Amino acid sequence: MSRRDPRTLRTAAILSIVGFALATLGSWIPSFWGDEAASIMSAERPLPSLFVMLGNVDAVHGTYYLFLHFWVGAFGASPLSVRLPSALAVGAAVFGVVLLAERLASYRIALLAGCVCVLLPRVTYMGEEARSYAMSAAFAVWLTVLLVRALSRRDTRLIRWAPYALLLAASGYVFLFTLLIVVAHGVVILTVTRSGRVLRAWGIAVAAAVVALSPLIYWAIRERKQISYLQTADAVNAQSLGVDQWFGNLGLAIVAWGLIAVAAVFAIRAMVRARSRRRGEPTDALQLPRGRATAFRAAGILTPREPGLPSLFVVAATWAFIPMLLLLAGDLVSAMYTVRYLSFAAPAVALLIGLALALPARRWVSVVGLVAVLAASVPSYVYQRTPFAKNESDWAQIAETVKTHAKAGDAIVFDQTIKPSRRPRLALRTYPAAFAGLNDVTLAVPFQKNTWWWDQVHTIGAVAGKFRDIDRVWAVEYRLPDQHADTWGMSQLRALGYTVAAEYPGHRSVVYELTR
Repeated sequence: MSRRDPRTLRTAAILSIVGFALATLGSWIPSFWGDEAASIMSAERPLPSLFVMLGNVDAVHGTYYLFLHFWVGAFGASPLSVRLPSALAVGAAVFGVVLLAERLASYRIALLAGCVCVLLPRVTYMGEEARSYAMSAAFAVWLTVLLVRALSRRDTRLIRWAPYALLLAASGYVFLFTLLIVVAHGVVILTVTRSGRVLRAWGIAVAAAVVALSPLIYWAIRERKQISYLQTADAVNAQSLGVDQWFGNLGLAIVAWGLIAVAAVFAIRAMVRARSRRRGEPTDALQLPRGRATAFRAAGILTPREPGLPSLFVVAATWAFIPMLLLLAGDLVSAMYTVRYLSFAAPAVALLIGLALALPARRWVSVVGLVAVLAASVPSYVYQRTPFAKNESDWAQIAETVKTHAKAGDAIVFDQTIKPSRRPRLALRTYPAAFAGLNDVTLAVPFQKNTWWWDQVHTIGAVAGKFRDIDRVWAVEYRLPDQHADTWGMSQLRALGYTVAAEYPGHRSVVYELTR
């Protein structure tokens, strides 16, 4: 067993802190959006209400909501607070990436892969979002670390695989699609051993985790229609697969895919040469020309570091692409693909890029390549931390407008014509302090008493009597770019004697002040 480079733990800790800091920096700027509203509103429910809701929808996110329930109880539901656990998870993922890369390859690759991971756009995005995706990535990293540890010890005792089974079950409860990594791990094991005892021990560990997850799997199948909206979304296309999945912008995607392709070419060449040597076959045809061999003499890092362990390339490539292929295959049967669902594979992509950057023998070439990758990542990072970065949501802007202009006792109504996850009413639920003292006249059943995510509301006409003593009403309407705002309820308000006194256009909304 090779000894760990003494610099590894220090580097892992430093890059982990950097990853956490970059994920946290500016995370309070973007407005909450639909998915985050589901997280926050679920977390703010009383526990009995939460469990009732999970019996109808979002059971697959129940563990995360339960965690967030106690987190919000302790630290509040501000944008910084609810996104902070994801930033912490990014730090944990980066730490594991460095350890994994050094264990299977070299300190140089560990350093490069760790640097890429901290600024990879998919990582920095999930690190500032109040969802479970960053946690799923951290679990995937440490699951892979545990797999490598179990293989390195060449121990088939079930007790050695117990941590893997426990973490796999926990991963599934945090985000069920993380289980797709199991198939990648199975392929990794087959590349290093065909031992029935090893495969049996791993298989028992996986089976135990699946049994532990069986209640969640049952509820996931029962509630599968909640993602039926993906059937009408153009989720599978060149932009989503080639750019949005991990890279965020076309420039970085071109650079990154080029580097991954280079790593693949050298890895395949190295594996073919290794197999030829084992068979006693000549390998001269597989040798690089002398000049190129000198320039890329680090290509040997693509083979296993020691007998019994997989190469880092095999680990990273299977982790990055097998879950993607499985999800895309499943999408052919029932819509299930969206770029966020494969967030747990982002660390694997960082490992592949780190491998490619380490190929040149001259270190300055690696440094230049790393700078290019990081520079290409910056535009996505900066955009992610702008006010409307999350699905163009402008709820924070709505809240600020209402807070600035509305007075206690005023009534407020919200556009109900668009799909629930985009409705401006969610500004009230995600930024409640801005609406304190206002009369939510159309509210029928608050979300805490519902069996679904959202509030139930009346039409304005159904509660016209509630407007009798109200002189001023604020109406928040949704608006698409270059289009007129929706007019939900406006005719009914005019029939009650209200006229528009002022309007405040927002990014995706218009706030109207109506008086009589």
